[in-house]
Amino acid sequence: MNFSLLTYNTLFNKAYEKIETIIKQQNPDIICLQEVLTSDINLSKLVKFGYKLADYSNSFIQFGHVYGVATFYNPSKFELVYSDSLKMSSNLTEFLFTIPQLILGINKPKSILRTDFIYRSSKKKIIVCNAHLIVIASNSLRINHIEKALNSINITKKTPLIIGGDFNYLPYQRKKLENAMKKYNLVEATKNIRQTFSPKGKKEDVSFLQGFLMRKINHFFGNQMKNDYVFYRSFKKQKTERLNFHFSDHFPILSDFTI
Repeated sequence: MNFSLLTYNTLFNKAYEKIETIIKQQNPDIICLQEVLTSDINLSKLVKFGYKLADYSNSFIQFGHVYGVATFYNPSKFELVYSDSLKMSSNLTEFLFTIPQLILGINKPKSILRTDFIYRSSKKKIIVCNAHLIVIASNSLRINHIEKALNSINITKKTPLIIGGDFNYLPYQRKKLENAMKKYNLVEATKNIRQTFSPKGKKEDVSFLQGFLMRKINHFFGNQMKNDYVFYRSFKKQKTERLNFHFSDHFPILSDFTI
């Protein structure tokens, strides 16, 4: 019983407009998108490919549009049974990052959408958490947000769970993230991937300063800007790969699992 999960930051919906190319090549069973327009018209576009919208959660407003995270699924394999936006309380540390975000013109996406499915053939329950974490912050704060979200899920540590998406995690303290996930019996599926930032992505959709900083950070860390992650438990991972599409400033990540 195999299934695949795709996670992709679509850069203000730009990559979503071209996602048909990826779907036709890969046919993922679950799709976790970040920075997607959450209007009904936009989210309904995947219906023609046989997907259903599980749910979405608004994250921020930019260019006069509302963007957020959205999770889609293949209804022939899965049945949706529950969804919820997980709460991550703010604190003083997060407040201190507000000023540099305003200076840089960056809103602060911070969303984790939980969706619960039943795998139709086995009747097993799986939980998928689609994450888009704060942009300007310390990695410690991002880990704190993840832990608060996971602590709010009232399930056992053996319940099949996947958390993936754009963590905005900078290339330091990766062992700290791995150790934090171990407390929830979560293993990284993306460990074989060194970089998920696409330097050839669309530069016209971010400010000059944002693009300049991202490229400099990427160069400083030796082209190892890994913002996107997938963690899992109670599955067997078959493979995880970075798909080399340059529709966004992120690469799409595809993971295959057996349940």
